[in-house]
Amino acid sequence: MTLPADAATAVTPSGDQVEATHAIQLPNFRLLWINSTAFMVLMNAQRFVIAWFVLDGLDRSEADQGMVVFALGVPTIFFTMHAGVWADRWQRKRLLFGSQLAMLASMAGLFVLAAFDEASFTWVLVMSFLAGSAMAVGGPVRQSLVPAIVPRSLIFSAVGLTAIGATVSMMLGPVLARGAGSIAGFEGAFAFLVLLVVVGLMVLVPLQVPEHESVVDARPVRTDLAEIMRWVKDNPPFRKLVVLLTFAGMTIMPLSMVLMQAHVKEAFGRDSGDAAYALATMGFGVAVMSFYVMRKGSLPNKGGWFMCAMMLGGAVVALMGLTTALWQLVILGFFMGLGGGIYMNMSQGLFQTHTPQELMGRMMALFALTMGGVMPLCALIYGFVAERVGTGPTTFVGGLACLVVALVAFLTDRSGLKTLT
Repeated sequence: MTLPADAATAVTPSGDQVEATHAIQLPNFRLLWINSTAFMVLMNAQRFVIAWFVLDGLDRSEADQGMVVFALGVPTIFFTMHAGVWADRWQRKRLLFGSQLAMLASMAGLFVLAAFDEASFTWVLVMSFLAGSAMAVGGPVRQSLVPAIVPRSLIFSAVGLTAIGATVSMMLGPVLARGAGSIAGFEGAFAFLVLLVVVGLMVLVPLQVPEHESVVDARPVRTDLAEIMRWVKDNPPFRKLVVLLTFAGMTIMPLSMVLMQAHVKEAFGRDSGDAAYALATMGFGVAVMSFYVMRKGSLPNKGGWFMCAMMLGGAVVALMGLTTALWQLVILGFFMGLGGGIYMNMSQGLFQTHTPQELMGRMMALFALTMGGVMPLCALIYGFVAERVGTGPTTFVGGLACLVVALVAFLTDRSGLKTLT
């Protein structure tokens, strides 16, 4: 089935915004972009700091690191799709503000516990679950706002800018958090996370969000969820895209963003916090590719580009498992970032340009679920496996599996994913 070109109709505030040539010229998108960038810096720094604290602050194992990442990410499985329904029914700004207040409570709690030396492993698990719940609710709401305040012609400009914000978060989040930790200990790193949440809350105050044109909130949530599943089922390219995103979330994401820290400690004999340097070059690679996509405006065969990027990501992750020195990981991080820039821009842009506005909240929730919903469980599994066979072999096999799946999908594409524009 060919997806209609006008499937997504943006609802923009009145005025001269429609005449803008770049999304950043839109005042409301500027505010949302600052909020999203602060959130993504927080998300990358948070995962890094908590894993660092567990591995080195509490001197726990790779399996315990996996348990914390599981607690941080498992709420995505239970809350994200419901958050998408809420975003299609209720006031999105209020939902987003509430989710960030919950995040503030969790980060402030970790700061206080670390400052008074009361941060036991159990408390870290509890606060991680609360923070993950806030992320699970806020993520889909934040992403569903983009097509509501940006014209369809500028969606890929907005996606490119968002990807650059994600790049900044990958480069600066772990590095700045490590710097704060070096200066003021782990409580300094947690204080940095609190500051990021406060910045995000401040820019939400003046943000103007259009109301839903029509809302049906009397029917059960399961009815709304069934509707989005039927829509995906009836669109073969999207069905394949969802499957591939899920598999990448099972392999590339947990292996490169989580297990890599344990690999730095086990294979190189270094502080796990040194993984920040590889994450920084990864972010630089995303920046280079995202800037290219943004300047280009649009690429033909976006689905094909997405699958190629997934192949590159799988190959790089497999090579990461063979590294024996930090400098090798740093170089591979850059190439991972190049593939990640295409992967992020193409996947998110396809979701936002081809989804009807009335389904946008639920569709972006599905996007978030496929990207991160399976990651916590897989991080937990990889942690236990790595404790027994080593981080290197675990990373290599997982990356190789992703490469093979993406290659088979590319060579046997019959759903039309390669031709999606």
